[in-house]
Amino acid sequence: MQMRSVSGLVLFVLMAAGVGGAVAAELSGRQSMLLANNCLQCHARPGVPAPQIGDAPAWQKLAGKGEAALLASAVQGLGGMPPLGYCSACTEQDLRALIRFMAKLPAPAGAAQ
Repeated sequence: MQMRSVSGLVLFVLMAAGVGGAVAAELSGRQSMLLANNCLQCHARPGVPAPQIGDAPAWQKLAGKGEAALLASAVQGLGGMPPLGYCSACTEQDLRALIRFMAKLPAPAGAAQ
């Protein structure tokens, strides 16, 4: 599937979850692909015991732990989430951007995506 088609699919899924407008501003094209191919497999599937994109109360509870704790959980795995959330192609920078996006955490001043 071409990058444009996948990006369109990601935007469609995110808009259905009520968060689509922000993806273009917060994630690079590569990170949007990583989100679609990895994170959305669980975080956009109702019934899966993972916080769903757009579920503000669930993410607010997790965000209280801080970005570093969320990153550690993503890297090491937690509960049903395997280490790296199946995203072996994700760099630490990617994981941080994806976590910030899904949890709606602010990016630190001067942070690159």
